[in-house]
Amino acid sequence: MKGHVLCEPNFVGSFDIGEHVYFFFRETAVEYINCGKAVYSRVARVCKKDTGGKNILNQNWATYLKARINCSISGEFPFYFNEIQDVYQLPTDKTKFYATFTTSTNGLVGSAVCSFDINEIHGAFAGKFKEQASSNSAWLPVLNSKIPEPRPGTCVNDTSTLPDSVLNFIRSHPLMDKAVNHEHNNPVYYKRDLVFTKLVVDNQEYIVYYIGTNAGRIYKIVQYLRNGESKSKLLDIFEIAPNEAIQVMELSQKRQSLYVATDYRVKQIDLAMCNRRYDNCFRCVKDPYCGWDKDTSTCKPYEPGLLQDVGNETYDICDTSVLKKKIIVTYGQSVHLGCFVKIPEILKDQTVTWYHHSKEKGRYEIKYNPTKYIETTERGLVVISVNEADGGRYDCHLGGSLLCSYNITVDAHRCTPPNKTNDYQKIYSDWCHEFEKYKSAMKTWEKKQAKINRLAIPGALRNTVVYRKVNIEPSIEMQMKKSNVPGKTTAISIPTMCSRETPTSDRKVRRSP
Repeated sequence: MKGHVLCEPNFVGSFDIGEHVYFFFRETAVEYINCGKAVYSRVARVCKKDTGGKNILNQNWATYLKARINCSISGEFPFYFNEIQDVYQLPTDKTKFYATFTTSTNGLVGSAVCSFDINEIHGAFAGKFKEQASSNSAWLPVLNSKIPEPRPGTCVNDTSTLPDSVLNFIRSHPLMDKAVNHEHNNPVYYKRDLVFTKLVVDNQEYIVYYIGTNAGRIYKIVQYLRNGESKSKLLDIFEIAPNEAIQVMELSQKRQSLYVATDYRVKQIDLAMCNRRYDNCFRCVKDPYCGWDKDTSTCKPYEPGLLQDVGNETYDICDTSVLKKKIIVTYGQSVHLGCFVKIPEILKDQTVTWYHHSKEKGRYEIKYNPTKYIETTERGLVVISVNEADGGRYDCHLGGSLLCSYNITVDAHRCTPPNKTNDYQKIYSDWCHEFEKYKSAMKTWEKKQAKINRLAIPGALRNTVVYRKVNIEPSIEMQMKKSNVPGKTTAISIPTMCSRETPTSDRKVRRSP
């Protein structure tokens, strides 16, 4: 078949439904030829009893109709994914089609998954036909008065009995005017810089998509409804065969497995890999196959009694399962809050937000700035120069899920600061902190020195260890220039408020042999 019927087609799937056979393919768009060359996706329909016409369309389809199938991001100027790559239909549901689409390889690379209802397809084939009056004319809808009877494309018992007017019309007008639009106004999922090749779909309580790519990966997507609006979420990415295009995918409900093939290998993937893929609650509860056991803190195949929240209906479902950490910090100290839940690569582009619950302000979102709050490369938080107002709970959220939580207590009495300026307090507190570290190091050194002495002193002196207590009583003397009296200085001496040692004389300790 040539011309208007088919133009350089690439077929991706066909389905037997009722009295029709449906074909999905992509081809060069004849309706766009005056503006250049473009490839459009099509769905075509033929009656099963079609044996061709008697004289016209002899040994050719006499009921063949086709319509453009549209997968695009909605907007004032929609973004189209024009080239269909694969189509799938659930064995238990003949009313839905699921398909992968890509952009042209000559432009911006991107892919999308769209779903279609068969009633939308029926509506397109029951609508107006499209025609081009001359080679220089635009493609326009055909007037109803020009459509012969019986309506072209209608199934009859014997197509050889169709009038010549019907056969001539369908030979020159196989294209429908209305495009078949996808469900929910937007694709189920779309991604730039990615080429989707194959897909299969599992529909239990939620719809789960397994989408193969030309780079050997499988994307696992879940689709759900919230307040009547379609939502989708990327659950996981499986590395199957790096840099090998996925060519075949089959789903086995009997074995609860997905079979994937490239040109060089075949692999089997379990549908429920809960404990092997999810080590935390907030990811586990999003997977329709899994549930979180809060008693054992493990992810298990779902059964009643386990935590699950695929549709994000209970934002705090994992709060009781999140490990919480308490930290005591010194006044003026800087503290690092690291999220001890691993964030997988697929979630790196999602927003991580920190919240502070304080007595004065209540709960508020932390805004990063170089003088107070710094975000680390691993999405952690550094709080600079802690004061009493910084005490309280710090929660880290990924999307709407709580990842980790810290409760900070500021110990303002551990190193009592003088009642001067905040800067002076910070300097004093930092000094105290360093002194505590010095004392700890000194004790470690004394222990090591004592051990050396025991090994080095021979004979009768081996059990005698000499300790020398060093008195360390630091003070701070600061020279501060007053801005209102140039050249004049005031010396301020402040004794340490940290722990101090009392002077002791040399002493000998006799150890029993």
